[in-house]
Amino acid sequence: MNRLLPGIVALAAIVACGFVHGVWTDRWNKASAGQSYLAQLEQVPMNLGDWQGEPLDGPGRGTEELQGQLYRRYKNRRTGALVSFSLVCGRPGPVSIHTPDVCYGASGYEVAVPVKCYPKDGLECWTAEAVQKKASEQTRLRLFWTWYAGGKWRAADNPRLAFARYPVLYKLYLVRELTVAGEPLDNDPCTEFLCKLMPELQRALDSPGT
Repeated sequence: MNRLLPGIVALAAIVACGFVHGVWTDRWNKASAGQSYLAQLEQVPMNLGDWQGEPLDGPGRGTEELQGQLYRRYKNRRTGALVSFSLVCGRPGPVSIHTPDVCYGASGYEVAVPVKCYPKDGLECWTAEAVQKKASEQTRLRLFWTWYAGGKWRAADNPRLAFARYPVLYKLYLVRELTVAGEPLDNDPCTEFLCKLMPELQRALDSPGT
């Protein structure tokens, strides 16, 4: 028995490592791969009250593992405010990573520490400001992002682990250009936009056949 014990321990370690790696890489969630969620996402209306949408081109690279993608820019006809909107879905692994604070940081922006905000009941978001400084100009953005796997939209601290057990995960981004630093969140046009968007978005995600 003493001779077998090291082998048993080694085998248990291999099985445990394999299980952890399988969860981390979504090995058992691949049943959802290949499904098209585009029709579902496109149910989100182009007109949301005072907000008029127009399609945008997606990033192209790095989106091969996504099952659905929707990119738009919405303009408020009353105030002229512009909000860039992206919604993607797919297996939790690919969707949980590449948050905008990381992506914009890699693109030369200085991104502030994200904080959680609650623009609407049942909606929890991360938000952060991002600044890109050049010789003659400065671009300042406000970013919002959140995930949905059923129930409520969540700003998970560790989305890779928080959503690993779900078959499909949705991720929502909003981006708006700021005129000055530290504009109040309560009056941010993104907050108004989210109040119009979320009922229609939820209706699309909860529609039959999704």
